[in-house]
Amino acid sequence: MFVSFIKRAPFLRPIFCLSAGISIALFCPISLPAVLYAACVAALAITVLSYLSTSVRYRFGWLQGLALQLLVVCAGFLLVYLTDVRHHRHYFEQWIKPGDLLLVSIAEPVQQKGRRLKTTASVRYIIRGNTRMAVQGKLLVYLAADSAAMRLQEGSQLLIDSRPDIIARSGNPGAFDYRQYCYLQQIYRQVYVSAGYWWLLQPDDSNRLKKWLIQSRGYCLQVLQQYIGGREYGLAAALLIGYRYDLDRELVQDYTNTGIVHIIAVSGMHLALIYGALLWILGWWPAHRYATIIKGLLIIVLLWAFTLLTGSTASVLRATVMFTFLTIGRFILYRHTNVYNTLAASAFLLLCYEPRLLADVGFQLSYLAVAGIVVCYKWLYIQLQFKRRWLDRLWDMTALTLAAQVFTLPVCLYYFHQFPIYFLPANMIAVPLSTVVLYGEIGLLLSATIPFIAKVTGTCLKLMMLGMNKVTALIGDMPGALLTGIDIHLFSVLCLYVCISALLLWRMHEWRQGLLVFFAGCACWSAGSMYLRLTEQHQHKMVVYNIPGNTVIDVIQGKVVLKLAGQRLKDSLYERHLLPAYRQYGVSSVRTSGSEAGGALAFPGFRVFMVGGKRLVVVDSMIQQVYPKKKFRTDYLLLSHNPRVDIRQLERIFTVGEYIFDASSSLRNIQRWKSDCYMLTLRFFSVPDQGAYVVNF
Repeated sequence: MFVSFIKRAPFLRPIFCLSAGISIALFCPISLPAVLYAACVAALAITVLSYLSTSVRYRFGWLQGLALQLLVVCAGFLLVYLTDVRHHRHYFEQWIKPGDLLLVSIAEPVQQKGRRLKTTASVRYIIRGNTRMAVQGKLLVYLAADSAAMRLQEGSQLLIDSRPDIIARSGNPGAFDYRQYCYLQQIYRQVYVSAGYWWLLQPDDSNRLKKWLIQSRGYCLQVLQQYIGGREYGLAAALLIGYRYDLDRELVQDYTNTGIVHIIAVSGMHLALIYGALLWILGWWPAHRYATIIKGLLIIVLLWAFTLLTGSTASVLRATVMFTFLTIGRFILYRHTNVYNTLAASAFLLLCYEPRLLADVGFQLSYLAVAGIVVCYKWLYIQLQFKRRWLDRLWDMTALTLAAQVFTLPVCLYYFHQFPIYFLPANMIAVPLSTVVLYGEIGLLLSATIPFIAKVTGTCLKLMMLGMNKVTALIGDMPGALLTGIDIHLFSVLCLYVCISALLLWRMHEWRQGLLVFFAGCACWSAGSMYLRLTEQHQHKMVVYNIPGNTVIDVIQGKVVLKLAGQRLKDSLYERHLLPAYRQYGVSSVRTSGSEAGGALAFPGFRVFMVGGKRLVVVDSMIQQVYPKKKFRTDYLLLSHNPRVDIRQLERIFTVGEYIFDASSSLRNIQRWKSDCYMLTLRFFSVPDQGAYVVNF
C-alpha cells in the first residue's frame, strides 16, 4: 500500500528530506563543514555504486537510495545557508561605518506601536560622504510619531541617520520570541530614528511592477473606504487583498475565539473562489488547442497578479503554485495530476525559493489543512447519506470543515494553546457569507465607475459583514466557547500525529496494525507527559522577567510560584509576559508573600532575600554612604528602578557574585553600570539586552 502510494506521488520523499535539512539548519547547531562532509560522502557513495556491476547495484540499491536522500537533506541545509542575506557580500551590516547614512525604501505600511511608528524597510544604499554604495538587507524602523511620519507610505524612500542595533527580545520563558520571528523573515537589525534625523526623498520609479502593485492596492483600498468604510472597511480589505493593517483588534479576537480567523487571512479558500470564478467567466472560450493554451496562460497570469497584489504570503503562494500546476495539466498538457504529487511539488518549489517558509505557521497550517481535506474529506462525506439536497449540502460543508481540522488540530494546540468549541457552526455561517462578500467586493471594484451601483453594492456588503461580525461575537460569547490553557509540547504533537495517522489507516484502509500503532502512540504520549509532570514537581528556579518599566521576580518551587518582588501588572502585560511562563513551567498556584521564599530583610535602600540557599540583594534606591569593616556577601545583586548608586560604591559594601540590571531601569543607567563592570571585570547580566534572567537552584 505504502509503496504504491509513494510511486504515485514521487515528490513526497524529496519534500520530506528537504524539510529535514531545512529544519536542521534552522533549529540545530550543526556546522557547515560537517554538512559539506556528509554531502561529499553521499555523492561519493552514489558515484562508486554507479560504476559497480548490475548485481551489486541491485543488492545495495537501498544504500544508493539512502545516500541520495542524505544528499537532499544536505541540499536543504545549504539552501538555508546560501539564501541567508548575512552571507551575501553586499549585506549592509558588513559595510556600514559610524557616520554613514542609510537610504531605505519602506516595504510595508506604517503602524502605530505605543508612542512610536513602526515599519519594515529595504536598505538600498549606504551614503558615505559624496559616494553611495549599493547594498541589500531588511531593517526594522521605529520613527517618532509625528505628522510627517504618519504620512509615509509604502514605497517612500528615506535617508536616515542612525546606527542599526540588534532586535530586542523579551526572553521571558514561554513568551513569543519576536527576534526569532524577525530572523525567519531575514530581518536582523532595527533602528530607532528620532525626529529630525530622517529625510524624505523622491520615490524611485524604476521598478514599474512594484509601482503598479502599490497603485492597484491603493485603488482597491480607496474604493473600499469610500463605499464601505467604518469598522467593516478593515475586514473588507483583509478579505479581498489581505490588507490587515486596519483590522479592529476586538474583531480579530472574536474571529480567533470562534475558529474562523482563517477567513480574514487570504488563503487557499480565496484562491479557490477566484479560480472558480475565472473558469466560469472564461467558460465561453472556444475549445481549440491553441485557444485553450492561451486560456490557461491567462488564468495563471491573473492568479499570480492577485498573489502579488496580496503581498505573496505563504498560504497564497502555496495555493497559487498548486492551481498553476492544475492549470498547466488541464489546459496545456491535457493531463490530470495526482493531488498528493501536486501538493508535495508545490511545497518543494516554494521551499527551494524560500526555505524559511517551513517555519512559518501560516505555511504549516495551510498545507496541513489541504492534506486533511485531500485525505479525509471523501471518506467522511460518504459516511452519511441524505436524500434531501439541503441536508446533503450541509453535511458536505461539515465534512469539509472537519477534514481541514484533522491535521491542523495538533499544530493549533501547540502554537495557540486554545481550542474553539463552536468552530463548526461558526464556519457554517461565516464561510458562505465570506464567499458572497468576496464576490461582492470584486463586483464593487468592477462597478466603481458607476457611483449608484457601487453605493448600493457597498451598502449591501457592509450590512452582510455587520451581520457576520455580530453572529461571530455572539458565538464567541456563548458559555464554554473557548477552551484555553492547553499546554502541549513538541513531543506530544508528534505522538498526536502518530495516533491520528494510525487511526486513519485503520479506519480508511483497514490496516489492522494501525490500532496497535495508535495505542503505542498514546503510551508514548502518556510517558512523555508523565516525565514532564515529574520534572515540574522537582523544579526550583528564580526568574527575573524582562518587562519594560517593571520589576517582577518569581521563585518557582515545583508547581508553586512565590513572588519575591514586583507590582501588580495590567491584564495585558500579565497575559503577555507572565502567563506563558506559568504555562511552560506548569504552575498551579501563585503566592504573593515574599516571606514564604525564605524571608526578607529590609535595610535603607535595599532588601535581602534568601532563595534556595542563595542570597539576593535588591537595590532600588540610594544607599547611605556607610562602608562596613566587613563586606556583606551576596550571590546576586539586582539594581531596580534607577537607584542613584555607583558600582564602585556597591563594591565597597558588598561582595557580589553577579550583578543583575532589570528592565525597570533606564538604558542610560544600565549602560553606565555595564561600563563600570567591564572596567572592574565583574560579572553582570542585563535583562533588557539579554532577556529574562533564569537560574536553577
